[in-house]
Amino acid sequence: MRFTAYAALAASSALLTTLPHAVAAQDAALIIVQSEYENLPDVPGAAQAVTLAQRLEDSGFSVTSSLDQNARDVREAVEEFGDDAEDADRVLVYLAGHMVGGPRDSYLLTHEADDPNAVSVAGEGLAIGPILDLLARYQGQAVLMNAPSDDDVAGTGLSASFELTAPQGVTILTGPVDRLIRVANEVVLVPGLPLGRGLDGAPRGVSATGFVSDVVPFLPAEGDAPLVIEQGQPSADEAFWIVAQTMETGEGYDLYLEYFPDGEHADDARAVLNRIEDDAVNQVEAAEAALGLNRAARRQVQRNLALLGHDPRGIDGIFGPATRSAIRSYQSANGYEVTGYLSREMLAEMTRAADARAAELEAEAERRQAEQERQDRRYWNELGQGRDEAALRAYLDRYPDGLFSDVATARLEEIEARKRRQAQAAERDLWDDVRAEDRAESYRVYLDRYPDGLFAEEARARLAEMRDAEDRENRNAVARDEEGRVAGNPVTRLLVETRLATLGFDPGSVDGNFTRETRRAIRRFQNSRDIPVTGFVTQQTMVRLLAAF
Repeated sequence: MRFTAYAALAASSALLTTLPHAVAAQDAALIIVQSEYENLPDVPGAAQAVTLAQRLEDSGFSVTSSLDQNARDVREAVEEFGDDAEDADRVLVYLAGHMVGGPRDSYLLTHEADDPNAVSVAGEGLAIGPILDLLARYQGQAVLMNAPSDDDVAGTGLSASFELTAPQGVTILTGPVDRLIRVANEVVLVPGLPLGRGLDGAPRGVSATGFVSDVVPFLPAEGDAPLVIEQGQPSADEAFWIVAQTMETGEGYDLYLEYFPDGEHADDARAVLNRIEDDAVNQVEAAEAALGLNRAARRQVQRNLALLGHDPRGIDGIFGPATRSAIRSYQSANGYEVTGYLSREMLAEMTRAADARAAELEAEAERRQAEQERQDRRYWNELGQGRDEAALRAYLDRYPDGLFSDVATARLEEIEARKRRQAQAAERDLWDDVRAEDRAESYRVYLDRYPDGLFAEEARARLAEMRDAEDRENRNAVARDEEGRVAGNPVTRLLVETRLATLGFDPGSVDGNFTRETRRAIRRFQNSRDIPVTGFVTQQTMVRLLAAF
């Protein structure tokens, strides 16, 4: 932030003081770029060198340029630069290309270099040390801009990592090509801007060593004098405010408030920042609105978020605070700007990721269901396919919603009916009353009177079922409440029944009413997807139902 603002401040202050600026014509610059290599990877830099040369010439420099020349021609260019610099007030050198460190010097490799080593590098590259020696003659007015490639091309006896030591009074700037060019345009070649101030907020990856002054600029604002705001001229507060108004973003207003939190224009700055923030929110909100998401599409977004681990706390098609929070969580985790609103690009990427995750989960579910059915059939066969009452009850105890649960239940009802026909009238009448009441106390009364009666096993089994049901009821209370939020309306319930039927879990009539058959289908689905079995549509259940689309 401060990087751009200081450049603007220097230019604005120069205008405010209405002081004319003229740069000495004797300034000299050298640009050497090696971009298109014959045997090594190419590197960028040619186009940027052209723009830098034009900027230097516009600033009054005599520019010597060398682009993809051989070692001999490059050295001639350095000699020509040395001649131009004889009477110069200030000098600037820009080097870009593959660079290596040797035993005694560092080198810029020329385009014909091929597997350079400590012996051959002097003939395949340009030694940087002599250039630094030349720059050392211009203490306080010499800049070397160094843009080495990221490639490791160092051969035997050479190093890809090296550090240039700045002679006294020489500034060395090192970094990627595009960022160094930005520094040249916005700091080094800004009249009256001291490098120390301008580099305070330099782009990431740009480093400065050697002479970096907070007072002395590379190009003067007026003669050799540093830029100051003098008495009788606009105050620092006013100068910063003018700069803030000329910038295209809120960075200038942020900087103004950083230095002048109680300044003359502080309230105006905060008002502008609030408008900028509101405009940004309006823009992202409008971009989401342009997607035209209907209720079903919004439910799909919530399903996607949940599948990817960002809980929207409901699959209802309404983007409330929880959904916005889930969107922000997704954005933060995936490198998007955190706004809480969807963009077309993000929606497409989220859908692809969620569909992939859903496919993984369904594949796991199919394997799990196949294994469950295999164990179900094996246990049924081990029990002789329900050869007697004990076997039938053992099967239903382990698989209450199993593949053969309907068969087992029907056989037990036949057994009970046969026993009723065999029972004495008094025992039969009591049992009929007990079954009609279907209360735990009634079954205990029967067992007290007929501990070995024809219906004793049924009575004990029913008591066990009631105890289990009471435990399940306590466990399912939370799930029931959650179902009210997740599938509380008839349309969503109809969707649940439709999905169950499509997946082969018979819910009974598909009418939006959850019957006993529906609950059993839900339990079977939950069991097949390794979801806590409750018989109620929890959010996890809804997400997995939608994941099967």
